[in-house]
Amino acid sequence: MQAFYALIDRLDRCDGDEKAALEAMLWDTFGTTACVLALDMSGFSRTVRAEGIVGYLARIRRMQQVSTPVVVSAGGEVVKYTADNLMAVFEHASQAVAAALEIRHACLAMREPLEVSIGLASGRFLYVPQTDCFGDTVNVAFKLAEDIAGNGDILATDIVLAQLGKDVAPSDWRHMEISGLQLRFAQIH
Repeated sequence: MQAFYALIDRLDRCDGDEKAALEAMLWDTFGTTACVLALDMSGFSRTVRAEGIVGYLARIRRMQQVSTPVVVSAGGEVVKYTADNLMAVFEHASQAVAAALEIRHACLAMREPLEVSIGLASGRFLYVPQTDCFGDTVNVAFKLAEDIAGNGDILATDIVLAQLGKDVAPSDWRHMEISGLQLRFAQIH
């Protein structure tokens, strides 16, 4: 992460041609094209107010214990857990979809089911392995998971579905603009 932030710091202090060269270096070093899986646990604020934070932390831990081996076995990498969110990266959309379906099934099948929503987006973004990801692809995945998907939903962008070769009926496509991002997505069952 130090190398990443060193480039960002240098970029922030320069202009013109040097800035363009540093930005190109940043993308050459940390740019990747992959599929981002964003998971959000539903009901955080409501549950914490009703039951307290400690009980919800136990739920978050169960989600982590379920999702980590699923992500790894599907060929992905857990980038990070932040509060009640998971960010994972997969080389192929099919791996991310398989992981999303298995995570959802495992969370809903628990004695005390965990409410989760998942967003999937593919594209180019900046990736600092096992640390963080930055870019529109990441933002879209999290917008789908946190702001649009309901409990148990897996929402995938048109790019993810095209990579899977899935035919989606025109009536199943949803279009939305959030935070200046134009989203075209459908639910995966």
